[in-house]
Amino acid sequence: MPSTTTSMPAKVKIELSSDLLRTLIYQGQIKGNDCKCLDNNAKQVLWQSLLNVSTLYKEV
Repeated sequence: MPSTTTSMPAKVKIELSSDLLRTLIYQGQIKGNDCKCLDNNAKQVLWQSLLNVSTLYKEV
């Protein structure tokens, strides 16, 4: 395991399954403005996931 005193890069590029991304969004672990879409598929999954989450929290 790396030392905790090692500096970390400001950004990392990773690949997640669309199911995992949706799960993290639904759980509130990742917000839309935390992500940058690198291709059209990512944009579609992110947009649809955010849309679906927004319908879960209707105002009462």
